[in-house]
Amino acid sequence: MNSLLARSARETAYLTAGLLTSIVAFAVWVAAVTLSLSLAVFIVGLPVMLASAVVFRWTAELDRRNASFLLGRRVRGRYQDHRADTLLGRLRATFADRQTWRDFGWLSVHSIVGFTFGTIALTLVASVIGLATLPIWYWAIPDGGPDFGLWHAGSLPLAVASAFLAIPLAGITVLALRWMAWTEALIAASLLGPVRRRIAA
Repeated sequence: MNSLLARSARETAYLTAGLLTSIVAFAVWVAAVTLSLSLAVFIVGLPVMLASAVVFRWTAELDRRNASFLLGRRVRGRYQDHRADTLLGRLRATFADRQTWRDFGWLSVHSIVGFTFGTIALTLVASVIGLATLPIWYWAIPDGGPDFGLWHAGSLPLAVASAFLAIPLAGITVLALRWMAWTEALIAASLLGPVRRRIAA
């Protein structure tokens, strides 16, 4: 039981962190694309593109650490050397690096998946806690208690009976947390980790 709670707590922490980084990811890739496209015709657009790739890398590193925390193994990006003698040369080297594009792909995906999974996770956990403690606070709700459709928990006996709904909801929540956390972490590892090279037969 303790191990189940610890695992669920770990998965909840991962999804909560993912919710926060998904907001950062959305802001980063939208700002980068907007600025890069709007300034592409000007010389100043070149360093903006380079800076965008650097910010992609920093932001992706947050999610590498989060995925490593859940998976129990280090997720590392494998970047090529972006150094060059000229700005154009460095820009070519940066955007020829597959990991740069994989970072961008992850930020785009994570801004949707991370936000959705994180929101669902927090909603489920809050609902379980809310139901389990309903007898303590039901009286504070307007109209004397929450409405469950088929009944109105407006008294202590009904609030206590309603609290038992937390048991099946907790089971659903545990399963949902596990699926969402590991799905998100495995997607992160596949995009943010090194590209696996195929071995020739």
